[in-house]
Amino acid sequence: MIGSPLVIAAQARARMQTVISKLQQGENLGESGLVKVRHAPKEADVVITSCEVNPAHGTGTLLLRMFPNSSDIISLRTSNFYDGTQEFGAAQYCLPLAQSSRPEIASWVKWCLAGTRVRRVMVLPYLPVDPLVALAVQETTGAPLCTYVMDDKNVCAEGIDDGLMEQLAQRSRLRLVISPEMRDRYAAKYGLAFYVVPPLVPESLLSRAPVFPPAGTNPRHGVLLGNVWGQRWLDMLRGCLRGSGFSVDWYCNQKQPAGLTFDRAEMAADGIVFNEPVAERQLPPLLARFPFALVPTDTLDGYSPPSVRAIAELSLPSRIPTMISMAHLPVLIVGSSATCAARFVSRFGLGEIVPYEREAITAALTRLNVPAAQSQIRERAAKLAGALTAEGSAEWIWRSLDEGKPCDRRYEEMMPPDRAA
Repeated sequence: MIGSPLVIAAQARARMQTVISKLQQGENLGESGLVKVRHAPKEADVVITSCEVNPAHGTGTLLLRMFPNSSDIISLRTSNFYDGTQEFGAAQYCLPLAQSSRPEIASWVKWCLAGTRVRRVMVLPYLPVDPLVALAVQETTGAPLCTYVMDDKNVCAEGIDDGLMEQLAQRSRLRLVISPEMRDRYAAKYGLAFYVVPPLVPESLLSRAPVFPPAGTNPRHGVLLGNVWGQRWLDMLRGCLRGSGFSVDWYCNQKQPAGLTFDRAEMAADGIVFNEPVAERQLPPLLARFPFALVPTDTLDGYSPPSVRAIAELSLPSRIPTMISMAHLPVLIVGSSATCAARFVSRFGLGEIVPYEREAITAALTRLNVPAAQSQIRERAAKLAGALTAEGSAEWIWRSLDEGKPCDRRYEEMMPPDRAA
């Protein structure tokens, strides 16, 4: 998901005050790097995020999949983590709001939305200011509000305080989360209904018939897709693969992964070959070349930073539905069996879960490469793929927001609460 973002500049408050002053004086911010407007919709939906909506992180990838047509969306974001790179939204507005007061935020919101009738609002809260922006938009426009939590910053990790999250939840007509684990924890804490919308995959890229690797595929060389959010995860994985005889091609979402340190040649010698991002449309044929996927996650032993632990415990990595829907890859989760990734793989019988131990990894990969295991897992993945299509998901969200509850229970039925828990 978003993971560990860059630290917001200490001058955010002063910069915000300067911008507000310019707005009040009628100055044009089009050249400031904070505003990008293709056209100003007369009617629009508003989507609020903490950073740019782009493929460099899971949250951006999922929004692009769910809202492939953003011509009637106004995008409001509160920070730039990726050099301002974004193509999402007919109009984009970014201001560093981390230290701003509610009146300052309200002033910014009114300026951004002037002349537009806002139909609906969705916020993906991550930074403490994100709920404040959402509440300001809802108060200013009266439009119904949907909260969609993809990355936890309240239950497991600090960031958004309880009072603010409770206010946001109560003011939201619809409350969505990325995983059943997150649904259960948030519902228990706030006494309100939360509903799952898992990571979804473009219909044009998924396969409903089992996909198998071509003859002659190296059974000891797999794939690692997406970002790795913990340096400790990467270091432990390197230690386990080193000398094991197994290796992976790593296709990262970023050319220079933020927060990670490694030498590419040394890491390749350990069994992890780093590759730069590939376009999403290229993923199905790329993934189809591999016999298995490897997904590192946290050990949940308390030694990782809280933000990293929260990602593992409550956020379902978008790369898992991507790989199993596009190429039906058997998945090996390395880390705790209590993580969200491990529970997903276990729930649907898509692979195995092992600790960061070389012998356990090699034994599991050997089992996953048995032809019978490959066939069984790939057939299960093919059956699940259709349920993970992103087609119609935007309409599903907006219809559900109108009704104040899921317009149908497709996702809840796919991942119901664990009654035994």
